[in-house]
Amino acid sequence: MLVLFIPCTNLYALTLPFEIFTDNGDWGTGGSNFGDPALDLTVDVYNGGPTVSFEFHNNSVSPLVDLSITDIYFDDCTLLAISGVENGPGVSFTELADPAELPGANILIPPFETTNHFSADADPPPSHSGVEPGEWVIIHFDLQQGGTLQHVLDELSDGSLRIGIHIQAFPGGSSESAVNVPEPATICLFGLGVLALLRKRRS
Repeated sequence: MLVLFIPCTNLYALTLPFEIFTDNGDWGTGGSNFGDPALDLTVDVYNGGPTVSFEFHNNSVSPLVDLSITDIYFDDCTLLAISGVENGPGVSFTELADPAELPGANILIPPFETTNHFSADADPPPSHSGVEPGEWVIIHFDLQQGGTLQHVLDELSDGSLRIGIHIQAFPGGSSESAVNVPEPATICLFGLGVLALLRKRRS
């Protein structure tokens, strides 16, 4: 039996959770979507024609109702050039984050080093303009150097591309930094449809 796997180059790809690596408050080192169900921060990665889009969501619940993603950073991605930021209702992000580096990034191994111009942050006041519960922001990148969505998924899977976020307004006023949790690159299986096409061509 012939089974044909085709990369998901024009489809929704995957959703990645984030894991906190700093230790500034109750949601310190090791905190993640899996470790605390109240903390629910994710990024959807998908293809939009000539672009790859990263759609950040905050679905956190009580007691994290004031939690806000205020800064977004990309580390060592050689395939992309940022093309724009799309703000959801109530969100106001612009390119180039301040600070320029993800807070606390030097404690990661290897250290998180933001690729030049691959960042964005919330306009003042950041915790209000950032991604609060129920909100979203999308960062679009143009593909270059022959890159494809599959290349991006491979880099996310092996850790050569990392996404960092800075999160403010935890209970008690603390802030934390987090990076995406790698997941295996997603492959689409169009089994029956492809097999039917192959059989038709043979007949």
